[in-house]
Amino acid sequence: MSEGEALCGIMRKALPGTKGSAPGLPLTPETLTRMACTMPAFENISLFAQVCVAILLEATPFLLLGALLSGAFEVFVSREALERRMPSSPLAGILVGVGLGMVMPCCECGVIPVVRRLLAKGVPPAVAMTYMLAGPVINPVVIAATVVAFQGNWRVAAMRCALVGLVAMTMGFILRNKRPEELLLGVGESRNDLFGSLTESVDLEASRPTLAVKLDHALRHAQADFLDMFKILVLGAVIAAAFKALAPLELVALLEKDLLLSVTGMMALAVLLSLCSQADAFVAASFSGFPLAAKLAFMSLGPVLDFKLVLMWGRAFRGEVVRLLIIVPAVMIFAACMMLGSFFGGTP
Repeated sequence: MSEGEALCGIMRKALPGTKGSAPGLPLTPETLTRMACTMPAFENISLFAQVCVAILLEATPFLLLGALLSGAFEVFVSREALERRMPSSPLAGILVGVGLGMVMPCCECGVIPVVRRLLAKGVPPAVAMTYMLAGPVINPVVIAATVVAFQGNWRVAAMRCALVGLVAMTMGFILRNKRPEELLLGVGESRNDLFGSLTESVDLEASRPTLAVKLDHALRHAQADFLDMFKILVLGAVIAAAFKALAPLELVALLEKDLLLSVTGMMALAVLLSLCSQADAFVAASFSGFPLAAKLAFMSLGPVLDFKLVLMWGRAFRGEVVRLLIIVPAVMIFAACMMLGSFFGGTP
């Protein structure tokens, strides 16, 4: 007997029917009993709490590590030295942009001001735009988080990196011949305060700060990144746990069996949740019955296209670029995941 059924029995004993009760009263003992029996079983509430806490406990360390690396990058890495080493060939630049995240790890939100500054300083668009899409996924922190989330399955991490890398290289190739001024909004058209970073507001090079001052700036930047991303992670964990514990079995079965519905549903969820790439693998893994293709769609689309990114792109890039950043990743990831799902037979 489940805990929910036991509660129904207890309430029937504790709330016996009373003679002479006026019919139609909203709160009679029998009404209360029926309400208790139709409430979600206690084990579902327990499952909700367990899944939510598990996602947060697994994802938070990687979120913190990513924020710390991002803060250290902002303060200690000289972009000028990197810019001098950028290749002039567009094709070589695309390849460099794909792998740049391995040495310059950054989340999808933090990478936008970095790319904006690189473009403004003359870095080829093939490098900068490829890095903007590939860097948040193809970096050590996210790769490790994906492997841990899927219980040591390196194949999932490799497929995720390959899919995002393909999207990033396609965008870099499309924009390879554009000049920076054709991509970025003009000075009077953009709001710098939205993208202002610590190193932009404080000229660390000019002031020649001590190591203690640099560490303080790095930790402040990391703290702001972590707190901003953790709020979204909590929301994503709650939604994933609620779906797993409270969704009707008929709906879950329909989504699990239908590849088209599962892929499109997970893509829509990725756009709406706007999770950080360092934590989204744990949310995706919690949808245990869904096809692998649907989970890949969620993990691959979220870091390159979500609600918050569209808003940020609109403040940094011209409308034509924003439209490309929306359409190309969505179409490519949908097509690739549908093909993968068909190839693997829709198995999780």
